[in-house]
Amino acid sequence: MFEFNKYYFLIIFLFTSLFMVSCDDEGKGGQQNKDSNSTMQKARGESGEVILVIPPSLWESELGDLLREVFTSNVKVLPQDERLYDIKPVDPSKFNSVFKASQNLMFVATLDNQNPEGKYMKRYFTENSLNQIEKNPDLFSFEQEDVYARGQDVLYLFGRNEKELIKNINENKAGLKEFFNEKETERLVSSFKKTAEKGIMNYIEDSLNLELIIPIGFDIAKKSDDFIWLRELDSKEEFNIWVVKMPYNDESVFDPKNIKSFRNSLGKKYITDKDIPDLHLTSQDELDFVIDTVNLNNQYALRIKGLWKYSDSSRGGAFVSYLFANEDSGELYYLEGYLDAPGESKREPMRRLKAILGTAKLPQSIKD
Repeated sequence: MFEFNKYYFLIIFLFTSLFMVSCDDEGKGGQQNKDSNSTMQKARGESGEVILVIPPSLWESELGDLLREVFTSNVKVLPQDERLYDIKPVDPSKFNSVFKASQNLMFVATLDNQNPEGKYMKRYFTENSLNQIEKNPDLFSFEQEDVYARGQDVLYLFGRNEKELIKNINENKAGLKEFFNEKETERLVSSFKKTAEKGIMNYIEDSLNLELIIPIGFDIAKKSDDFIWLRELDSKEEFNIWVVKMPYNDESVFDPKNIKSFRNSLGKKYITDKDIPDLHLTSQDELDFVIDTVNLNNQYALRIKGLWKYSDSSRGGAFVSYLFANEDSGELYYLEGYLDAPGESKREPMRRLKAILGTAKLPQSIKD
């Protein structure tokens, strides 16, 4: 996930073997947990919640300011301010069994911290791993699974001193920001597979030549030979997913300056009210779209995030979408998930929609 230099890769395997037997001074973590995974308690916690084990002196320092900048900045393109993660700092001396059961853990330490809590923090590292950190200033990050609980992900950030750790974090902000997002997505997709709407999935594969995991609860609102619109309704939120397949004639469709008009034309054609034909899906102009080039299951794609509204401005919210082409078949795909949840938090529902869309695979990917 992170972009490290070659020297990092030369030492990471040695460090891994030293570190995996060190994480719990009580002898309950590390490789022992790997060997007895089935007997471990199941990790718990709210989606997006991260327990941060850090000496208070570091949390109140320049390093703490940087961690807040990276992990508690606002999620991009939501109609309201919402933090990327709910960070809960914990003094290492108070890291008890309740916190150890959390599904997202992050440890932050520097070797030069001689405060009592800094010294206590070193109990989570073996002597060998501390020596490796001392010798290798470019080594600053490590991840583990199931250290104290089953289904748990742990990120360690460390350095010889605060200045070096700040430097390494600054150079790897993008990857660090996404670490727990990726883990949350993996958990969601795993849960989708257990209760997938097989009938809808088979229809999408047969009619649109696309594999897409659809979790239980979605129903077909509208469909045609080249289009499907799915909806899931509950008391607080309305989830919408729509997919369009069309001929791929011109690569200019991927030009960011054409994306908004392209999306609006599709919304006007496909997402309409059966009783009011002129009412259709379009875009809000308050915020610019955020468009990124991404790898979608080994397929080049554009990921678009923005704000939607109905043409009469009666409703609105956030959307995420993917645009990609199957050049072998000459087909272009547009997939979108949009959320209608007035007055509710949008972060976790949008994470769910993004996770669903992120399972999209083209036919050649399926055959491989």
